Amino acid sequence: MSSVASRGGRGRWVVVGLLVGLGALAMLAHRQANVLAQRALNVVFSNADAEAHGVWFAWNGDVVAKDVVLYLEGPTLSAEPAASGADAATATASSDTNTLRFAHMRVRTPGGWTFFLRNVLDRQLEDAQVDALRVSFEGFDTATGVEPTRGALGPIGAMSSSPFETEGCLHHAFFVRDELAEMGLPGTATSLDFDLREAAGHVTTRVVLDTPGASRAQYDREETLVKSESLLKLPQLATATHSERWDVSDQGFVRARNAFCAKQDGVDPQTFVARHLASVQRLLETRGLVPDAQTIAAYADFAEHGGQFAFGGPYATPLHSSERAGVHLNGSAWLRMQGRIEHGSTRADVQWRGTKPRALDAQGGATFAAMTRENGGIPPAMGAPSTAPVQATAEVATPAPVAVPVANVVPAVAAPAAPQRPQYASSLPTAQPAMSPGGRLVWEDLPRYQGRMVQVFTMHAEPRTAMLVSADGREARVRARMEGGHADYRISRDSFVRALLIQ
Repeated sequence: MSSVASRGGRGRWVVVGLLVGLGALAMLAHRQANVLAQRALNVVFSNADAEAHGVWFAWNGDVVAKDVVLYLEGPTLSAEPAASGADAATATASSDTNTLRFAHMRVRTPGGWTFFLRNVLDRQLEDAQVDALRVSFEGFDTATGVEPTRGALGPIGAMSSSPFETEGCLHHAFFVRDELAEMGLPGTATSLDFDLREAAGHVTTRVVLDTPGASRAQYDREETLVKSESLLKLPQLATATHSERWDVSDQGFVRARNAFCAKQDGVDPQTFVARHLASVQRLLETRGLVPDAQTIAAYADFAEHGGQFAFGGPYATPLHSSERAGVHLNGSAWLRMQGRIEHGSTRADVQWRGTKPRALDAQGGATFAAMTRENGGIPPAMGAPSTAPVQATAEVATPAPVAVPVANVVPAVAAPAAPQRPQYASSLPTAQPAMSPGGRLVWEDLPRYQGRMVQVFTMHAEPRTAMLVSADGREARVRARMEGGHADYRISRDSFVRALLIQ
């Protein structure tokens, strides 16, 4: 009897040991899953503040999560994000305006379970070698109009996945999901997919934002590293971008949008398309860009009929990762690109003409509404959609291109409006300083440069490019452009390091 009892006791201990071992393995696996999920978020969102909940494994070793939240960088003073529909002028910031949400996330690495077995002792995956990474999100939604890559997709609408989605509409700065349903489009969920590959220091990135039944946008980038590294370290590495390409496949949104906004604004769809083109060209003008007639004609056809439209190409001089976001926003990247467009049977080089940026006081709302205010409250007269550049572009008075320093350029941002008419940075009643763009400013210089674009360096934050609104002995106030609107910041004299004159 004692022998049987002894064997039974050892058996229980074996079972207990196995359970403890399995529990420890499960805890370790859960830790690894959380680490991989967070590092994957850092890679695809460039170290932005993001978190995932309910992290665990799929049957094949993929890491899955739910309720993923991406927190947008908030201003230190106040934010004035644009709003959709008639509430654009009265919207106020809330917790929803500072977040982007995804219902589900899936992270895939080569090998599935074998990846975790190889790195079982590497708790933070610091030494894990990852040369392929796919991060997929489903159920994306936002109340702010901010597209989830926060700039990589360019002028792609967050919910529609279509370029310049609301341009030409009088009452919309962006669309929300319910408005797509009002257009008669299917209420399918928006997905976002990142696919990254690395080989011998060469990185390819593909991003797809897809709203089935509306539109699909694909972005491809080719860049190089100094040496081959794990993709999990990509946010900390300097890269050189050699080419970029954007490819949009319309699935019904363009015609639905044209009819929707035309009806709301009391015009026919053809007039709306002309307004859309005028708004797009006016936006390009704020960045000092004028496209050639063939490019305008190809985009005009897409804006009226939909279909497929692609733009991109190699860069004559690569974009350093530290400047990529800035030169995208201000448009100087396109002057360095050997770009081509594809639409229908059209395959042509894009011939950009650089010109002096002309600010537009959009006040966080719709571009065409700002153009109407700019035109004395009367909507600008529109020609046929297929005509040459519209009136707003034809009025640019600068006949020759202006050279812009690539490292220090920024998007044009309008100054606050005067009581009777919009007032732009270029027309503020301040003496014109002799300093050229790129010149260094000390604190005492700032009051003389109110209304000008500057790049501000402080002790506690990354360099910020913004319009200098005001400055006195103790504090400076600047206004920076954000997706969907603008934000005001206060800078104390104690934290100020220096500023560079941009424009």
